[in-house]
Amino acid sequence: MDKSKLNEEEIQLWYMWKGSFHSIFGRIIKEMSEHTGLSEGDYGVLDRLDLLGEGNLRQQDLGVSMDWDKSRLSHHLTRMEKRGLVLRKSLDKDRGVQVIITSAGKSALDDARPIVAKAIRKHFLDQLTDQDIESITKLAERTKKGSTASSNALTP
Repeated sequence: MDKSKLNEEEIQLWYMWKGSFHSIFGRIIKEMSEHTGLSEGDYGVLDRLDLLGEGNLRQQDLGVSMDWDKSRLSHHLTRMEKRGLVLRKSLDKDRGVQVIITSAGKSALDDARPIVAKAIRKHFLDQLTDQDIESITKLAERTKKGSTASSNALTP
């Protein structure tokens, strides 16, 4: 078997898996955005600031956690700052930048979380059997072990 090529069945399986994820994810983001005005990126930033940094993180660490390059993150944070969701503060010691969630950002995140949870339940979790959950968990654990940061960019 030639491992450098995919057969028709493998291609179809890949596109079905990828399409299913994008469809579910898209519906969740759409519901969140319609109810809160937050984008996927906004939610990702606010969620990480809250969960990983208890309200603040170094900009570099935030970028790594989101797998975003410096430019993309900087532009997005500028837009979020203009909307009052985050603040950036220079760190005197090591020339870094601290990103801080504002009270408006925390409020927006708190408003979004139940909407996101409800959408995840509706579009994903409620569709699964216990056996599905077990299979997905095993698959996720197995593929996570074999993946690298660079493989996240693969989208044939």
